[in-house]
Amino acid sequence: MRNVLVLGFLFLYLVVLIPVHIIIRIIGIWNPELRYKIGNAFVYHAFRWELFQAGAHITVEGKENIPDEPVLFVSNHRSYFDILLLHTTTGKRPGFVAKAEMDKFPLLNWWMRDICCLFLDRKDLKSGVQMIKDGAELIKNGHSMVICPEGTRNQQKEMLPFKEGSLKMADRADCPVVPVAIIDSDQMLEIRPGFHIKSGSPKVIYGSPFYIKDLDKEHRKHAGAYVQDLIKKMIDDAGGQTA
Repeated sequence: MRNVLVLGFLFLYLVVLIPVHIIIRIIGIWNPELRYKIGNAFVYHAFRWELFQAGAHITVEGKENIPDEPVLFVSNHRSYFDILLLHTTTGKRPGFVAKAEMDKFPLLNWWMRDICCLFLDRKDLKSGVQMIKDGAELIKNGHSMVICPEGTRNQQKEMLPFKEGSLKMADRADCPVVPVAIIDSDQMLEIRPGFHIKSGSPKVIYGSPFYIKDLDKEHRKHAGAYVQDLIKKMIDDAGGQTA
């Protein structure tokens, strides 16, 4: 039943709101910031409703660690639900760095662009460089961003190695990095074979912010590994799984 509710709402949302989305895109021609503001409002409430339908009983810790200024959230990645959890609990309605394949989903990719999402072709070095430039520019313009440096959803016990270039966006924008630990989001979907949504109790923990420029030379050189260690400790301290 949850599958029907969640997927049914997503389908109706994408199709019924096509006229609204067209209006938002037209607005964006003259006022991109207003486009992002309206798009984020629609997506935020849609995500909250989807989490309710999915039976997510969410615990959030460390929200007081999130600075008032735009930030780069760096998170582990266990589930499709991570995106919904991060967008609705940060208080900032951030954009996301998504794999280029997501740009091939019609209607969905429209809304992703309306909340400042960037699409990364992991096989194209130029795409990575451009993503860093575009992401830094969005942050400088007041939009927080999210990146999951594992590069894909991971249900293994250990996290996949974080991509070392993943934090260059924060370095270029000179913004705070906020490490995020997500625990048990996969219990709602990915832990079972097939596609079967089940209620669950995911936890989102926001760690203390830091600037890349404030790290010592060795940690700046391996910033991905540094923040991964921070997230691993946050998960371990919370008694969750490592990944």
